[in-house]
Amino acid sequence: MSRIDIVYDGRPYSLGGRDVESVQVEIDAAIAAGVSYWLPVNAGEGRYEDAYLLIAPGIPIALVHAQVNGFGHENDSTESFVPDGL
Repeated sequence: MSRIDIVYDGRPYSLGGRDVESVQVEIDAAIAAGVSYWLPVNAGEGRYEDAYLLIAPGIPIALVHAQVNGFGHENDSTESFVPDGL
């Protein structure tokens, strides 16, 4: 199962069953058309509620490919990073 974690106005949201690339294409198309767009997402934890994020030029949004059930992106490294001195 694929899930995207979204940070919008400092708050967490999520979107299930989609990949980052398809959402990027959707957002890019709306911005290229010069129209604002309402992206449907999930809000809350445990019990999700429908939420809609306004996508328009100048509004920051971050999309993160989340690892669900221990499975991540197929290109992710399996090595761990440990900073020096630890």
